[in-house]
Amino acid sequence: MKSCYPRLLVALGFVLATALFGGLRPVAASDPLVVHEWGTFTSLQDEQGQELSGINTDDEPVPSFVHNLSPFLLSRPVLSSLHWQYRQKGAPRLHPRITMRLETPVLYFYPPKSWKEGQQVDVAVRFRGGWLTEFYPKAQAQAPGLDKGAFDFSELPPGTSSSLTWNDLQVGTQGVGPETAEHVWLAPRKVAAANVTTPDNESERYLFYRGVGKLRAPLKARLDRKAGQLSLSGNFNEVLSSQAAAQIPLLWLVQVKQDGTCAFRTLDGFKVSADQSAKLAETSYRFEPSDFRPENRGKLETAMHSALVADGLYPDEATALLTTWQKSYFVSPGLRLFYMVPRVWTDHYLPLSVSTESQIDRVMIGRLELISDEQSALLARLADVAPSDGKWVERIPESAARERFLAGRTDFGDLGAKIPDDYQMYLGLGRFRNALVAHAERIKPTPSLTSFINTYELHPFRIPASKE
Repeated sequence: MKSCYPRLLVALGFVLATALFGGLRPVAASDPLVVHEWGTFTSLQDEQGQELSGINTDDEPVPSFVHNLSPFLLSRPVLSSLHWQYRQKGAPRLHPRITMRLETPVLYFYPPKSWKEGQQVDVAVRFRGGWLTEFYPKAQAQAPGLDKGAFDFSELPPGTSSSLTWNDLQVGTQGVGPETAEHVWLAPRKVAAANVTTPDNESERYLFYRGVGKLRAPLKARLDRKAGQLSLSGNFNEVLSSQAAAQIPLLWLVQVKQDGTCAFRTLDGFKVSADQSAKLAETSYRFEPSDFRPENRGKLETAMHSALVADGLYPDEATALLTTWQKSYFVSPGLRLFYMVPRVWTDHYLPLSVSTESQIDRVMIGRLELISDEQSALLARLADVAPSDGKWVERIPESAARERFLAGRTDFGDLGAKIPDDYQMYLGLGRFRNALVAHAERIKPTPSLTSFINTYELHPFRIPASKE
């Protein structure tokens, strides 16, 4: 693997220049427009490494001013059908076949000194295998089923493609973004990039977009619960020719407990090819109790930050990425694998174009959510426990805790009503609990699971077997 020190020195030089001169990083007049992008591809896999559907839950929503093709593609992570927007529309209209979340890619721009004030550029991104549904500033959206602003997302067949185009985008303006208190929106602003403004006079420090799709993750992770082993293989057969290879430089296996402590191990990188049967790596996925230490979170962030900078991000950009995903990366309980996504995979499924001569760096994190032993045990208990009737929700007194609960928050505090055993187990399943419960019922249905899903109206996450 190439040494990362030259790139680190360059990145440090940019930070020093920013500190000395303030504002944007100075760029030589002969340099092209510099464009940097970061984002996360998130998937949930079962023990066999198969993607699970129904991960379109949104526990860190973006501000209301963000353009959205449909507010009903994503649900709150709990009680989705009891949330006010679903009560208005009747039964929740969710898509049951989402297997990948394209989470918060942002694009930063650094114009050269030769860049003229008011100079415009066109930027376009396309998603093969899914829909680009949220974006800011305003862009021209194209997707199957989108007609005059109304988006019918009834199907997601193979070959689905969607796109966003920002035409006549001004780079290096005085325009500022809308006021907001949302953490996931403010963190990416703390980067010394140029502001951008659209013809509609919408401005921001970056271009933002998100999407959902039905496609396989770059890596396939199998869990052998008896042996406690994790083995990895690749899904690059549609990306690489039989003679080509790509590099995944680093990976991190992470487990976060309910109390917030975490354990992790860094895995050496490896080359990937079109051969899906090749075993790329194997390691224990279990951690000893002594591995969970308070200082691990900081160590993990530092390690990931260094890797992001070595792969092409500026230090403040890497900080923005990690700060944006503090909750879902480092705080939310669960077992997950992070890895650097090869550029060839990103360019294939998410092609990006800029109308002027540009130097483009795209640094993406792959995130696999795996079913931990603790989650597996909770699902087994939920499948056998006496089901609750759901009426306890109506007895929750009016309070701030109740509002947070109905909004899908898990940090609601004291509700003033006893939470039934089955619902407590459900909450303990983590961010993608709805997909896990629906999957458990599908592979081994029990009266308790069926009753729970029907009582709490999680039926939109069921997938008819005949359509698999």
